[in-house]
Amino acid sequence: MDIVLFQRRNTEEGREPKLELGTLQETGTVAPISAWTTESSYTSGTNDMMEFVVDEEDMFPGLRSDDIRILQVLEGNMIGYGSRQVGGGKGLGNPHGEESELLYYIDRSVVEGIYDLETDGVKLKNVKIDLVVNPSLEVIW
Repeated sequence: MDIVLFQRRNTEEGREPKLELGTLQETGTVAPISAWTTESSYTSGTNDMMEFVVDEEDMFPGLRSDDIRILQVLEGNMIGYGSRQVGGGKGLGNPHGEESELLYYIDRSVVEGIYDLETDGVKLKNVKIDLVVNPSLEVIW
């Protein structure tokens, strides 16, 4: 369930790899995470948390260690976890809400931050996270 900042190793020629958010999956791969809105999910003390989920399109096969470079594992009160029912717990597909998916909460300051990072000899200066926003990932109750 670790939330990580990563870069893909193979990018289009001449383009600097983007800084992305992802999460370590049970398979040992990393899946990019997406928000469905840039609005805050909740605030807790001084933290202004945004909500993320793994898009099914990005889950399989996932990104292996030779596909990406993990630059930082996010820790502490800047992150949190939750879950939501798949399909909203309605209909024939999941009538009792037994199936759920993980939600990842990340403080807005992390998401909107500007980073100077160095890992594996790679130096990044003044880089922002490439935030993926996909409104179709929102669950409408």
